[in-house]
Amino acid sequence: MDRMLNNAGVIFESDLAAPMRDGVYLSANLYRPANGKPAPVIMSVTPYGKDRIPDRLTTFFMRLTGVRFGNINVSRYTGFEAPDPLYWVRNGYAVMLADVRGMHKSQGHASVLTDRDAEDYYDLIEWASSQPWCDGGVALSGVSYLAMSQWRAAALCPPHLKAIIPWEAVSDLYRELAFHGGIPETSFVPIWWKKRMVPGHNRRFAMAEDFLTEIERHPLEDSYWRTKQPALERIVVPALVCASWSDHGLHTRGSFEAFARIRSPDKWLYTHGRKKWETYYGAEAVETQKRFLDHYLKGLDNGWRDAPRVRIEMRKAYYQHDVRHDSRWPLPGTRFVPLYLDAAAGALRPAPVAIESQFVYDSWHGHATFSLRFAEPIELTGEAKLRIWVSTSEGDDLDLFVVIKKFDVRDREVFFCGFNGFKRDAVAKGWLRASHRTLDPSRSRPSRPFHSHDRLEKVSAGEIVPIDIEILPSSTWFEAGSKLEISILGRDGAKYPAFRHRCLLNRGAHAIHCGGRFDSHLLVPLISGAIHAAA
Repeated sequence: MDRMLNNAGVIFESDLAAPMRDGVYLSANLYRPANGKPAPVIMSVTPYGKDRIPDRLTTFFMRLTGVRFGNINVSRYTGFEAPDPLYWVRNGYAVMLADVRGMHKSQGHASVLTDRDAEDYYDLIEWASSQPWCDGGVALSGVSYLAMSQWRAAALCPPHLKAIIPWEAVSDLYRELAFHGGIPETSFVPIWWKKRMVPGHNRRFAMAEDFLTEIERHPLEDSYWRTKQPALERIVVPALVCASWSDHGLHTRGSFEAFARIRSPDKWLYTHGRKKWETYYGAEAVETQKRFLDHYLKGLDNGWRDAPRVRIEMRKAYYQHDVRHDSRWPLPGTRFVPLYLDAAAGALRPAPVAIESQFVYDSWHGHATFSLRFAEPIELTGEAKLRIWVSTSEGDDLDLFVVIKKFDVRDREVFFCGFNGFKRDAVAKGWLRASHRTLDPSRSRPSRPFHSHDRLEKVSAGEIVPIDIEILPSSTWFEAGSKLEISILGRDGAKYPAFRHRCLLNRGAHAIHCGGRFDSHLLVPLISGAIHAAA
């Protein structure tokens, strides 16, 4: 069915049946210019329902779990995490939103980001490009799941795919969604699966897998997880990739990892430290998206190719930041500087600590903290690493949570935007289960450990072992007199909205061993300034 949207200059066509290679049909909605001229298509594929426009009731229940969307100004036709069709059609594009296989109005059996889903996306792109309302060019855009699916489709190199805009996207379901450092995430994933992916008993979806059951069956990285990893190195299409400092525990790691690994000669990185939905639909981001798509889908000579490759939003506090641009990521000139843990003083030292000491804390209720007050202003932008020597008084494993915080000159904590819009988040976070400490040397680098997660290496009570913990990328300005503090604990560092790790293995007390033989240190990405402790 097609109809003209009132006074919008937009034709809306619902329930288009797009054929897949195995005979299944996906159902799609299309918004296109009323002038009837062929237009380039901006496409998304959604598991949330192409006809289910977020309403007050939906957003109300999401807010109950702590989600904060921010200020979003879009038309009432905008699907969840999808482009605003009225804006884009009025700017000369067609917009398509399709249900994934096996969900809502699409045929087949549904899975989570499988090879079949990627092939469906490929077929949908090629089908749309051949329709009379399309000028032959297709781009992909969307947030979260609507971005994650882009990695897999783009890796197949559909001939008519001209550009992608993955706006904050997990690229490794094991490391970035289901398990953080080998520790299972036990709140967001179940809520997402039960409430968003398979909502309500009256919606009869044909599911080919139960994702929660598969998580329990596959606690280590194995063939199940590897089949869900996109072949990022095969992506060569122009890409505008968004990555945020504010989504630790979900999309931060995967977005930066994907940007680094895709082989697109034309790729740009847009970073920010705010709410992902508000930013995606914000005026600056939309204008950036438009310039990018105008160039690659319309062929406009608008100077886009000369645009700086990296946008850096350096945070100072909650929604306080400076914006600048650079040529590449990681930022040129980054110096990775070690700050050594001094357990005796609870301090971070710019020089190695000669005397051995240990910081002991209760693994369930306590924490170890180390801090450094800066004598002059500095900028830290990039990934970081914590190397610590640890032991436990009981049991055969440790769950380690790392939180980096900023405090002002009066020792008041400076908060930042975090997971799902959390208003009291820290600078950066990291996690690791000690039995998952084995590294993959081929994928690790001095500033970023890459854990294989394919075997368990237990510890004995009293055994001291070295552990390298990945600290996710961030960008933060520290004024002279401000303080960096790192906390190490056996549980989540705050009550993040709909984000928890409850299946923990801690017992007894943990000890952090520092100084002398134990080179426990935090490796930070220094961009400007010099690190000296304030007197």
